[in-house]
Amino acid sequence: MKIDRLRVYNRYRGHCAYCGKPIILKSMQVDHIIPKARKWKVADVDDYSNTVPSCASCNRYKSNHSLEGFRRKFLGMLHKRLAKEFMIRVALDYKIVKLEKWDRKFYFEKVGKNG
Repeated sequence: MKIDRLRVYNRYRGHCAYCGKPIILKSMQVDHIIPKARKWKVADVDDYSNTVPSCASCNRYKSNHSLEGFRRKFLGMLHKRLAKEFMIRVALDYKIVKLEKWDRKFYFEKVGKNG
C-alpha cells in the first residue's frame, strides 16, 4: 500500500510528531511508530495509524527503535551525554547554552492525536 504523504504531513499540521518543529512537506520523512524492522508486531506496518510526520533529525535518531526505546534510552539521556562533551561544557561555563532535563513527552503527546 502506498503511503499518502500529504495525509501524514497534515496529521500534525506540518510539525514533526516528535520534536514539534515545523517541517515542509518536501523535507518531511514518514516515520513508522512501530519500525518496519519490527513489522511482525503489527498487521500492516504501512497503515496510516502507524505513521507520523518526522523531521530528518528525529527520524535518523529514532532509527529502528521502539517509541519507548527512543524516549528512554536516547532522548532521556541526551542532556547527560551532551554535558560530557568539551565544547558543551565550555558553552555551559560561559552561559551560552543551558541544558535542561527533557519532560519525556513527544510533541504528538502534548497536542493530542491529530495535532
